[in-house]
Amino acid sequence: EPSVPSLTDIRTRVREKFGQRPCLWQLQAVQAILRRDKDVVCIAGTGSGKTLTFWMPLLFRPDGIQIVVTPLNILGEQNTRELQQNRISAIALNKKTATLRNMRDIEEGKYRAITVNPEILSGRFENLWKNVQFTQRLISITWDEAHCVSTWGDFREEYREAHRLRYIIPRQIPFYLPSATMPDVVLNDVMRIL
Repeated sequence: EPSVPSLTDIRTRVREKFGQRPCLWQLQAVQAILRRDKDVVCIAGTGSGKTLTFWMPLLFRPDGIQIVVTPLNILGEQNTRELQQNRISAIALNKKTATLRNMRDIEEGKYRAITVNPEILSGRFENLWKNVQFTQRLISITWDEAHCVSTWGDFREEYREAHRLRYIIPRQIPFYLPSATMPDVVLNDVMRIL
């Protein structure tokens, strides 16, 4: 397992690649993800820069893949455009784009950043989880707007089933749980579900 970069290393690399100066909490979140010894919860306000933390780990794992589970397809498409502008291979999977060809490209490692809704994740990814070459490259699985795992579970069954992933993917792949709104009762529920 590669060593975890220092806060200074992360700050420098992020500035070079994304042209942004990350805050201390962003640097610490990325260190925690790259340490790969536990899940990471990040509660920070809307517009504070949580999204940048999804992609920062890619700068330290040259062959690494990040999966971001997003409740809204439009967020995934937006993220993908920004990543492509920064020369990071990215795809937003939804009903239209989850084609056999795109799934094969993902399996072959063509994309380093994958945004996907929970429905596609629980359906089309079954074969990917069995592919050791693919799962070895996974840095983390991010549950964007993590409070949705709890609050949307009643009408998006796939959120309630998210814990199944724990039994399928290698244990050292952390879940990253960013949210702007996660009171203790919701956080406890999310942790119980996942």
